[in-house]
Amino acid sequence: MEVFERQPGPDISIFIPCLNEERNVLGAIEKAMTACCNTGHSFELLVFDDGSSDRTSEVVRNFQIANPNLPIRLFSLKKNKGLSCNFTEGAFFGRGRYYRCVAGDDYESLKSHEAILQNLGAADIIIPVYTKVENRGIVRTLISKTYTWLANHASGYRIGYYNGFAVYRRWHVMRYSVEGTGFGFQAEIITRLLNEGMTYKEVPLTATYNGVSKAFNFRNFVSVGYSLFKIAMRRTRIALFD
Repeated sequence: MEVFERQPGPDISIFIPCLNEERNVLGAIEKAMTACCNTGHSFELLVFDDGSSDRTSEVVRNFQIANPNLPIRLFSLKKNKGLSCNFTEGAFFGRGRYYRCVAGDDYESLKSHEAILQNLGAADIIIPVYTKVENRGIVRTLISKTYTWLANHASGYRIGYYNGFAVYRRWHVMRYSVEGTGFGFQAEIITRLLNEGMTYKEVPLTATYNGVSKAFNFRNFVSVGYSLFKIAMRRTRIALFD
């Protein structure tokens, strides 16, 4: 692994997934670049348009043409593959030592980006823990807290938050990729890496809820349930056979 991570490349590869984000994707790109520059980290951006029906890819291409020297690559997919699949695939296309997802809907603040990047290298996994989310209703808050409790109960860990996008060593994402298809894949990969003995650091943050979430639908609820089941089964297997 050390030999792999010493290969020439930027400090971090940032994966930006998009699904009909023509209005938000440039904000996500510019904010990610600004955060990297402000914290002194070299970077590359991997923008995945996951089968959008709007002008997302066109907007990104125009930005690339206007800024030919910026390290931005666009992957336009004709068919929607899902966040988890693209996240893992992006790790194989990247060249950075570290790897992180930045949502294409641009919900994170520049301050949050910078706080996370300032901890780059402090542990194998840098986990953002949103201790306060402004403008989020009590129902969404309760669902989030319940999910965190379930993930911790299934895994045996005491992570403060699983819904944020953590920073990983890119090699670990490639080596220990998970099969989750929905938003539960973050809990899957975090707990899998902890099972493998990786270290982590939590970074407390605040956020502002933008009133839009693509996570709350039947398909993702089923997927998250399946992820929790797999986490619990992995814990059981380790207890019985390792």
